[in-house]
Amino acid sequence: MTQIVDPKGFRIQEDSDVFLMARVTGSDGAALQQSDVSSIVYSTFDLNAPGTAVADGVALTVSSVIYDTLQTSDSRWEADSTGYNFAWNAPASLFPTGNRLVRVQVKITETGGGVIFLRWTATVYDVLGT
Repeated sequence: MTQIVDPKGFRIQEDSDVFLMARVTGSDGAALQQSDVSSIVYSTFDLNAPGTAVADGVALTVSSVIYDTLQTSDSRWEADSTGYNFAWNAPASLFPTGNRLVRVQVKITETGGGVIFLRWTATVYDVLGT
């Protein structure tokens, strides 16, 4: 089974990193834990130039981005009081050029074979001057 989690988009200046968070449930409907995940990869695409990948299939370390308990005390999480269990600091190299729309896509493969996609759309603004 494939599911898509599409958190809200965000705005960012070119050459800036961004901290992305989501609450992810597995095929069983429970909050995803590290032991539920066999692999995680991310890709980013320039939506202004269809088919242009900024990064494609780059591996993330499961224990670095998936929490076994929902994180509720992080002030950056504003969606609700339930919390998140996925967090990743997307590097500035994914947003090198302003005046673009960039799709950030994270593919989580569960140990049982299920696939979960997290997607964000970033509006990237250019930086004028030095």
